[in-house]
Amino acid sequence: MPMVSTMEYCKVVENWKLFADAVKKLGGEASVLSIHEPATEAELTIVESKIGCQIPPSLKEVLINFSKKVEFRWFMPDDYEFESPLSEIFSGDRHWSLEWLIQFNEEKNGWKDEVFPNIEDPYDAVWHGKFAFQEVGNGDYLAIDISQAGKEPVVYLSHDDGDGHGIEIAKNFKEFLFLSSRLGCVGAEDWQWLPFVEESQAYINPDCENAKKFMLALGVKA
Repeated sequence: MPMVSTMEYCKVVENWKLFADAVKKLGGEASVLSIHEPATEAELTIVESKIGCQIPPSLKEVLINFSKKVEFRWFMPDDYEFESPLSEIFSGDRHWSLEWLIQFNEEKNGWKDEVFPNIEDPYDAVWHGKFAFQEVGNGDYLAIDISQAGKEPVVYLSHDDGDGHGIEIAKNFKEFLFLSSRLGCVGAEDWQWLPFVEESQAYINPDCENAKKFMLALGVKA
């Protein structure tokens, strides 16, 4: 399994703290930043047996080399509004847990089996062959596409015709962690991160023009 240096993960945490401080300076709330110890191989094996499939390698690498449980959230003040096209951004959220993976995938499978069972339907098909790692809180999920061997793109699963449904956000979970941290983990609802996905370029782009406007408004240096 490829290794990522501790320094790279330190940069992720630095980004989280940087955005949390910026939000608080504007009167917002950074409610939690919690990073637990890495997972063990034994713990991974137990969770995989309960889920009934292997944890995708890029997620497994982060769980083993960084943390098995992370919580990071912030909220802008109620009276603050970014300029268009960023006007619907109000929060940041990144959370995962080795134990929560069991619950998230059980819930995701419930949506898949009961609401989106038709693999022949393009919309339903997006819910199939996915490994959920974060619930959005509105019935949607962030997930890893495990339907193609050797590929692990992070995709959005919308239950109600969201514009982000099926969009690939990053090429794998590890890259998603690094890219999203440079945007303060904005989202996770699709309407919050979609301004950072350019039509001409795949995945979220923390160097796009909207990202520059976002960081300028927060007073965060790129």
